[in-house]
Amino acid sequence: LVLKEKNALVLLSKGTPVRTYDAEVGSNALGVKQRQGDRATPEGRYRIVKKKDRGQSRYYRALLLDYPNEADRRRFAAAQRRGEIPRGARIGGLIEIHGDGGRGQNWTEGCVALSNRDLDDLYPRVSAGTRVTIVGGDGRDGAFSDLLAQVGEGRGNGKP
Repeated sequence: LVLKEKNALVLLSKGTPVRTYDAEVGSNALGVKQRQGDRATPEGRYRIVKKKDRGQSRYYRALLLDYPNEADRRRFAAAQRRGEIPRGARIGGLIEIHGDGGRGQNWTEGCVALSNRDLDDLYPRVSAGTRVTIVGGDGRDGAFSDLLAQVGEGRGNGKP
């Protein structure tokens, strides 16, 4: 479970938290993934489709997710029909949970980055097919929740 607003990846086993890792997400951390190049981390339900060991990724190690999945493609097509995304835009892909994180800021192009040490801990605990859910937040605290509270109080600069 990736909680974007808390910069956390929570490893669950049968619904019980086993370990929590610090995580960094796309530099457009509060943004909703719409298309390639928007630097937002997608939200939804995914699966790990491939484990990339050292030398198989541009990063230390990586867990490739099945983004875009069918739900993402439907959302993208609907947004294009509504004119929210230009016709020539592409949905993107190659979303991974990868190493080289631990920078203390959101910097990726849409992936989830862990420190190499944390990825070394996570890597043997998961396999192809492992489910990954990415959410903005849980509404209790963090950047998303604070923004929504400000909007609700009339202090926000627009709609959430």
